[in-house]
Amino acid sequence: MKNFNTSMFVLAIGLAFGGTAMAQGMSKSDYQVGKDKISAEYKAGKASCDSLSGNAKDVCVEQAKGKEKIEKAEHEANYKPTAKTR
Repeated sequence: MKNFNTSMFVLAIGLAFGGTAMAQGMSKSDYQVGKDKISAEYKAGKASCDSLSGNAKDVCVEQAKGKEKIEKAEHEANYKPTAKTR
């Protein structure tokens, strides 16, 4: 019985500290680096559209913008995660 109580105590401590470790997001510097990377990828994607013309160029630019918006939203969600509700 003593081993069971000790095991339960260790499990409770592990769960308490494990939850707070998972709740921590990325640091502000990591966030900024990620934003800069997304911006650089957008500029590169947009630059690759310069060789196109007409509708193909318009589609290419819009795809680059869409990809940038999605990546920014995902990055923001990783930086400021919301609480899960169930």
